[in-house]
Amino acid sequence: MQDRVQDAEKNGTSGEEKAKAGPTKPSGTSGRTGGQRRQKSGRFESENGRENGGEADTDVSSRTLLTRLEQQSGQVGILRSKLDETRKALVREREAAQAAAAALEEERRNRERIEGNLKRERAARQQAEESVDESRATASALEAQHHLLSAQLKALQHKTERRRFPLGRNR
Repeated sequence: MQDRVQDAEKNGTSGEEKAKAGPTKPSGTSGRTGGQRRQKSGRFESENGRENGGEADTDVSSRTLLTRLEQQSGQVGILRSKLDETRKALVREREAAQAAAAALEEERRNRERIEGNLKRERAARQQAEESVDESRATASALEAQHHLLSAQLKALQHKTERRRFPLGRNR
């Protein structure tokens, strides 16, 4: 019984609020004049039956109320089980979302690490290309110096050959 009261309080409804709001249906005696009776909608006629020569019973019997209460209790039980299933599904979804978020974060860290490696490799490649360019420039300078030295050597050799073997004018 306390569970029902707590559920009603959670839903924002209680018996006191319903009582303050007044009856949901007009009472059987108000608004009647003389021998006029308003016919029931037929909703509970088959459950209550007819008394007093075909007139509908205006009061709902305790057995009918008990039957309704049992039905509603069963419905509440079904709704509670559905609520439990929904809560479990929500927990599973949250866990899946957390796992996905963790995987995403791991993927981001891996990507950042790979991007860092890529930047270092690009920097190393650029430095290697600059070293190659410097090596080529040095090689070109050394080749030019080699040609110059070769030319100087030939000139010296030519000069020394003239001195060793004069042309015959002085003989």
